[in-house]
Amino acid sequence: MTVALHNQTGSILVVEDDVRALDALTDLLEASGYTVQRAQNGREALVQARDRPPAMILLDLSMPVMDGWEFMRQQRLEPEIANIPVVVITALVSAIPAGAKALVTKPINVNRLMSLVEKYCALQS
Repeated sequence: MTVALHNQTGSILVVEDDVRALDALTDLLEASGYTVQRAQNGREALVQARDRPPAMILLDLSMPVMDGWEFMRQQRLEPEIANIPVVVITALVSAIPAGAKALVTKPINVNRLMSLVEKYCALQS
């Protein structure tokens, strides 16, 4: 997978409305050397992705204001951010949403999550 050159290598946008889950994901990723951007709904995530495109997005589906489904629909319409890989994190076991690269169910299997992060988000040298 080729990530656009303007994306921040090693930067991950975590989109999660549950603050405890958001904090836990942030701590895990930062401890592994990644830079984390945080958003609590899809609207915030779109603004952040436009302003500072991350190398990848970890996205919850069920959120207030703008859910993950709508975020992905909007993301695909914007050429500057359309190719940023999205890994969906959700308690809802369903098919992978169109455009998502993978699905991680809650409770999160940390090994699977980190494997996907390493696959889609190369650390800066």
